[in-house]
Amino acid sequence: MASEPERDALATVMAEAVVAAVSSQTPPEAVRRLFLTDPIANLSGIDGVMFSGGVSEYVYANEEQDFGDMGRRLGEKLAAMAAAGTLPWPMLPAGSGIRATALGLSEYSVQLSGNTIFASDVDRALPRRNLRVVQPDIDLPETIDPTAVAAGIIGHIEKFELNSGEPLAYALRWRGLPTYRRIRALAEGIALALAPAIAGREPIYVVLDGDIGRTLGQILRDELHVTAPLVIADGVQLSSFDFIDLGKMRSPSNTVPITIKSLLFSKDPRAIEAMPQE
Repeated sequence: MASEPERDALATVMAEAVVAAVSSQTPPEAVRRLFLTDPIANLSGIDGVMFSGGVSEYVYANEEQDFGDMGRRLGEKLAAMAAAGTLPWPMLPAGSGIRATALGLSEYSVQLSGNTIFASDVDRALPRRNLRVVQPDIDLPETIDPTAVAAGIIGHIEKFELNSGEPLAYALRWRGLPTYRRIRALAEGIALALAPAIAGREPIYVVLDGDIGRTLGQILRDELHVTAPLVIADGVQLSSFDFIDLGKMRSPSNTVPITIKSLLFSKDPRAIEAMPQE
């Protein structure tokens, strides 16, 4: 985990890169490598600069809470640089902030959960928008160890400094035979890792690529006595850094539409060839 001085130094570098990217037609090579599009061709005739997105909430001092990421530090650095005249234009107020701009830059796809999905207390759990996806690195050998599963989930949350009170979608890769013994061990590991959320009856979201959702959910509810709302979707491919929207359950198929918003692009936009002209 980075120390506070290290985070502060990183925020300074990030802020300087942002300023160089928008104020110079020939930014440094280290900054040019970050561009996904061509640099701004013409910087003349600009009357002012306006910030949007989550970081802008800190630039304009509309937000004080620290969410454990670089947002507050970067926003405060940008505000200080703008106040010091580092930008060649005045900073203009934003009439209406646009938060989470990164989602607007994401790739969207839609998948449908398998018909073995399990959902309890559906009115509380669904629909749900903008669930952050986390994908713990969990090994599922022939004999699954529940404590190892729990340690993998908890370790992933701690590694990425995720807010323990934030609802998350836990994406798990299922490998091997779907025997009762193995699914029961996985359920026990999930219950151990998410015990605080379960005790608080917060909705629990698990998404698997294998078709074991209904069995896993039934074990959690009926055998491990989890009374928190459960949504165990299966047959869906996810990865870390995705966000998902879960729609209402569809009848009579008992499936759930899942919109996947990926911040990891499958292609470099700079490499996409222009469409041929007719």
